[in-house]
Amino acid sequence: MRVLHFLILVLSLIFFSLTRANAQPEKSDYKLSVSGFVRADAIFDSRQVVEAREGFLLFYPKKPLYDINGEDINARPTFNQYAMTTRLTARATGPDVLGARVMALIESDFTGASNSENNSLRLRHAYISLQWTKTRLLIGQYWHPIDLPEMIPNVLSLNTGAPFHAFSRQPQIRLDRKAGKFNLVLAASSQRDYVNNGPKENSSIYIRNSVVPNLHGQVQYKNEKLFAGLAADYKMLTPRISTDSLYVADESLNCLSWSGFINYNTGNFSIKGQYTYGQALNDHLMMGGFGVSFTDSLTNQREYSPLNYHFAWLNAALTFGKWQPSMFLGFTKNCGSTEKIKGPVYARDADIDYVYRIAPMITYVNGKFSLIAEVEYTAAAYGRNDANFRVTGSEETGNIRIGLGVVYGF
Repeated sequence: MRVLHFLILVLSLIFFSLTRANAQPEKSDYKLSVSGFVRADAIFDSRQVVEAREGFLLFYPKKPLYDINGEDINARPTFNQYAMTTRLTARATGPDVLGARVMALIESDFTGASNSENNSLRLRHAYISLQWTKTRLLIGQYWHPIDLPEMIPNVLSLNTGAPFHAFSRQPQIRLDRKAGKFNLVLAASSQRDYVNNGPKENSSIYIRNSVVPNLHGQVQYKNEKLFAGLAADYKMLTPRISTDSLYVADESLNCLSWSGFINYNTGNFSIKGQYTYGQALNDHLMMGGFGVSFTDSLTNQREYSPLNYHFAWLNAALTFGKWQPSMFLGFTKNCGSTEKIKGPVYARDADIDYVYRIAPMITYVNGKFSLIAEVEYTAAAYGRNDANFRVTGSEETGNIRIGLGVVYGF
């Protein structure tokens, strides 16, 4: 019913826009535009994978699981098709407010909020932007600042480069301030659809109970061909507010992350890449988390230590007329904790030493129609954790994904 109601709303907006366009011209500072695309995909995997949305969002292959005869149960291939990433966007503008150009945007697709809600309407972006000459204020839900639109890899896969590239949209207050070719970004964000793991499994409660929002600072440089910058991110998590012994818990965890990025684009050729050193970035569909490093024997109060990860990726693309070949390379490394882990660990597959991906892609573009083919090889090295949750004795397990996509924009 929600999807039906939304479609009726969108069709009404389109009809209203067309009616207004065909009517006698009237001067109005209010404008509404609707855009989006229809997309259909088919995927094949050579084995079972760690995934979301019925396999459409691939992280890496599952570790081998052997039966009594020594055969790997997870070596079974899979195939699927979907159209749930079809997207609708509505953009509204109006008279200046407080001396600023004002714009509001709503963007949705049909991937739902979880696997049980596939094909249902899901909110992607919803924000209000106030743009002055050198300053912009954004309030609402948008890409987390570490996940820059200018740095989204050119790939077919729904993961858009995860777990190497950050993927997270969060409610936030963001301020951009330009100074020549430089741009300073300051943001305070919360969590909604992309959250950390903890004692209550995946939940936004850990940052909500911390009271302090996720704080982010960034410096960007941009000219006609180059976009580059540095970013710092701070996040406080509160895993519990009471202990198992029913004492009030005074527990928190400080997480710091750093990132550098660069995008060089000449029009027919582009190359972009990003490096991130991160702590507890599993709310960005990346690897990471934290573990218990100390437990008081009397009160059960805990201390925590984050797991440290390196993330790096590179993406190059060419344009030859209507053909656009590209290549994505990604790598992430588990560096464990600086302190010994002496209790539960709340992380995404912390028994993986490293993951890498090689993904060539070819795209045919004819106006607003695109035909895309991609081969994605992802390998994960599973092993055993030592006292600091570094991984030893790892062995690689690989998966080949073949993806085909058709997109028509409007």
